Amino acid sequence: MNRRQILVQVVLFLTCVLFFSSCGRIGDSTLALFDGGDVQTDEYIAYFLSSTKYKKDVMPDEENLKHIVALKAMEKMAVLEAIEQGIENDSLYIESVENNLRKTLFFRYMRREIIDTVINDSLIQVFYDNFSPQYHMSYIMRPVVSSSTPDFEKSQKDTIDYVYKLLQAGSDFKDIAARYSQDITSNQKGGSLGFVIRESMGDAALRAAMDTLKDLTWSTPIRGFEGYYILYKGERRDVAIPPIEEIRDKIWQTLYRTRKHDIRRELDKRFKYLAMKYKFNEEEEQIAEIIKKSGGSKGTSLLAELNFDALKDEDMGRAIATYEGGEVKLYELFEEKNRKPSNRLEFNERFETICHRHLLAKHAMELGYENEPDIKEKMTDVKESLLRSFLYKRNVIDIADARLAAIEEQERLSGVQENPDEFRRVTLQRSVKEDLEAEIKQKYNFKFVTNNFKSALKRAEKKKIEQNSQSN
Repeated sequence: MNRRQILVQVVLFLTCVLFFSSCGRIGDSTLALFDGGDVQTDEYIAYFLSSTKYKKDVMPDEENLKHIVALKAMEKMAVLEAIEQGIENDSLYIESVENNLRKTLFFRYMRREIIDTVINDSLIQVFYDNFSPQYHMSYIMRPVVSSSTPDFEKSQKDTIDYVYKLLQAGSDFKDIAARYSQDITSNQKGGSLGFVIRESMGDAALRAAMDTLKDLTWSTPIRGFEGYYILYKGERRDVAIPPIEEIRDKIWQTLYRTRKHDIRRELDKRFKYLAMKYKFNEEEEQIAEIIKKSGGSKGTSLLAELNFDALKDEDMGRAIATYEGGEVKLYELFEEKNRKPSNRLEFNERFETICHRHLLAKHAMELGYENEPDIKEKMTDVKESLLRSFLYKRNVIDIADARLAAIEEQERLSGVQENPDEFRRVTLQRSVKEDLEAEIKQKYNFKFVTNNFKSALKRAEKKKIEQNSQSN
């Protein structure tokens, strides 16, 4: 054997040693294998602990291990299958990813560029420096909002002036607050806001009035940001001031709640700047046609109910605003079920919110926010979740709906037609889903690595005991 052959054999030997030792290290914690991936013990333990956090009596066993491992494996295999089916290139999937990225960037931008400029370190320090003394404050409120008519605002002002005369005539503040204040969180408590400091007040006009009021007196009527007020400055108390580190988060939360108007003012200013920068244009003709199709008109009251269900899919795809490199589509106003507009006022509010999201997110991208590690990690999770959703929509929901439609058509033709049954739809979807997942497991050669179950269960049990002891 020559020197070259000996060298080749040595290299092959070392390669095999490295390969098998590497496999041994990986295999010790592998609980399942499939083509393109695996499930590790740490993944099982993390999911088990999270799902049983408030179930102290549930301990790890082979049954829940297999269930969790199969679930985690299916999540990963579904992503692989979605990619193989070309869902990554689906225009709706791409648009969904862009919308989710836009939301993520918007919230990061809002916190960093808008909220933190209002609730800054100096304001937190001012709050802390004035933590004591505190005063028991109360008020009588008559709200006025942006959609209020001039007649309504006049009636609110007339009422607050009348209330002030009653107080001057000797009426009890608590009784008057219960009768005339329209702040539902405080009126039945005699208008009480509790013990607060100046910086706790949510309206700049009220903060200014609190500064000048003497103890145990009420103010003249005040026009604040949200309506008309009469403020009462009650009992004073001195309190112990804890270290700022202990209450900093609480202070921030209070300021976030009470500085909504300042945050909104900063947001409006930034949006106005970005609208000019990106040549933002509201498509008024499109919006007018949409409102008309929904039963409204130019003179319709902002609060009049509109029938947005009358809109078609092609309407939902309309661009209702444009800007450099993007557009706002109508369907975005209806994505969140609990915030879907039902009248023109709510339509306008949702439209404004979505427009803010688009322009602030665009600016965030220019500033490189999307390259921040936590945002990249979040978007990876979002993409995988969307891939699974689109896969199941295409291969489960759509197929089950088609089968159900065929069954109902057959029943109609045979003259034995049952009423549509949601239970039947759900049962059919479950059956199709089980078939799909069985096919995926077979296609990707899914298998448990049972030799590692014992050590995984032992580690999981130890972690579960630690979790239970920490929650006592």
